[in-house]
Amino acid sequence: MGKWPRVILRSAALFAIALVAALAVWQIASLLVNSQALAPVTGQYYVGTSWMATPSPTAGPSPTATPAATATPLPTTMPEATAVITPLEAAATVVSVPTPDSFVEQVVREAGIDPAGTFVLVNQNAQRMTVVKDGAVAREVAISTGDPDKGWYTPAWTGRIGEYWGTFSANGVSADNAWYLFKAGGSILIHSAPYTQAEDGSKQYQGMDELGVFPASRGCIRISPDDARWFTDWGPYDVPIVILPWDGGTGREG
Repeated sequence: MGKWPRVILRSAALFAIALVAALAVWQIASLLVNSQALAPVTGQYYVGTSWMATPSPTAGPSPTATPAATATPLPTTMPEATAVITPLEAAATVVSVPTPDSFVEQVVREAGIDPAGTFVLVNQNAQRMTVVKDGAVAREVAISTGDPDKGWYTPAWTGRIGEYWGTFSANGVSADNAWYLFKAGGSILIHSAPYTQAEDGSKQYQGMDELGVFPASRGCIRISPDDARWFTDWGPYDVPIVILPWDGGTGREG
């Protein structure tokens, strides 16, 4: 046998021995691994070909606490309540109720009439008629009585107002809202200023400027159309009336 074949055989033998040795080592290692698997060392584990310590558990993140509901802060200073100012009711206006003057009271008292009652006083000197209801003056009315310069007088008289005559005509003129008083040669009435009537039906009043100024009638007591309507609405029937006498003069001086 030559040199090279012997070398080859020797190398093959060595390789076979090495291989057997490697297999033996591998079997021993396998047994060790199995024994470790049956009785593992606490705190270690085998990964692949390495023994590693069992990792300590990593602490998980602590749960975030749910924030408590925040109470709405009360205002440090409570707002002051706005005062509601209720306006005071205006004091009732005191209306002075006119009452008859001392002269009127004296006259009607002497005539047997209660000054605190209801009555009518005709003052020819003043050419004024005072209407009183329940002791209070209801109206002062400008009048015109009988014209003494023409011999027409309105007699002084105390009595009660009679019936309502309404509209009447005499001596070419008419008058409205007439109230009967008494007879003195003719009928003495309280009525509106006399008037004539135009073709268009309008009334042409006479003697309006004489009311409250001087006597100008034929004996009746004249008053303005407005006052005559008011007097009728007031309702003078059966009301006591005092007519004071005309004491002289013409009444035209003032």
